[in-house]
Amino acid sequence: MINSVFAQHPQNPGNESWKMLQKAQAQFDQKNYNKALKLAGDCLSQRKKEVEYLDYVLENSLKPYQVRKAGDDIDEVLKILKERDEYESIEIIKKYLNIHGKEFFKHSIKNFTEYLHKRIDYPEVYFLIAKIYRLEGEFDMALTYLQKARDSSFLLEVPEEITDINYAIADIAEYKNNIELQERTLLLIVGDKGRYGDKDMTLKNALLRTSKSEKEDNSSRFFELYRIDAIQTEDAFNMLTKIYINAKKYKDAYLTNLYSVLICFTHINSILEERESDYHYTDLGEFFNEIKKYPDIYEWCNEHHFWEGFYNIYSLGQKNYFYRFPLDIITVMASDCPEQYWKNAASQVLLKKQDKGEVVLGAD
Repeated sequence: MINSVFAQHPQNPGNESWKMLQKAQAQFDQKNYNKALKLAGDCLSQRKKEVEYLDYVLENSLKPYQVRKAGDDIDEVLKILKERDEYESIEIIKKYLNIHGKEFFKHSIKNFTEYLHKRIDYPEVYFLIAKIYRLEGEFDMALTYLQKARDSSFLLEVPEEITDINYAIADIAEYKNNIELQERTLLLIVGDKGRYGDKDMTLKNALLRTSKSEKEDNSSRFFELYRIDAIQTEDAFNMLTKIYINAKKYKDAYLTNLYSVLICFTHINSILEERESDYHYTDLGEFFNEIKKYPDIYEWCNEHHFWEGFYNIYSLGQKNYFYRFPLDIITVMASDCPEQYWKNAASQVLLKKQDKGEVVLGAD
């Protein structure tokens, strides 16, 4: 049980920290960074007071022998608290049970009180402070607060924000040329959300197996077989690909590039299906031609290095001794790629192959 830091019953500080965070965020959005930083600091102080008050209330209500005799089960403890008219403690406990559920705390009042005390950390505020320091060029301070935000990310009101925190860490790591930290952080992103973790070797092995296949029209078949719905990880896979290419880890680069392309493909294909009720993917050339109809999708593809990803399937595939599938891809690009630069690059590959007397496939 947490020791009380108060000699007498403290005054309830209320629950103002979240309002203070909103004000700090508003100042940040208005580019008033000094005011935002001051408000963020005040918010952390307020949060500390709030947590200390909750610690005090719960400690004193759980201290009596009758309550301790009830054991560690939350339901049993609540029964005794109700008998003792400990309504403030009951309200506190039920508030967080409604948010997280009893399973989150494993039905343990000890786990509950420990969690409540850990709320002295405020990851959203740490993240905001980190963004301010980053804009001011204080990268080491920014990284310190980002790591504090990540360490306390289990407290995030919106759990998905951990992805933004990790991207911010990876960006600073890249700026500081800390490739080890950058790679480790990006792997956290893709392992958590991008089906790239060690537990999902089935997909990795399937992608490699299909890449080695010598079947005809393998490019169209590949994108008919596989989908990865994880658009928030696409940038991470792109950055990992660059890291592995620079390190000459071509097998790793091939896989991360393939994931990136598949994620983009899945995202775009779902948009096309939403916009055209009669559209269904059949082959890669037709898919490229569908993209030409929509300037917004075309621009999105450029921004997310989609065409470069397809070209990399060829260039990295060659380095991994995959031949038919990469050749299928580069052939479709030469015929139908909407982006002229990468269409020309693909055509140059085929011309060089022809000059060397190598076999060149017909367009899909």
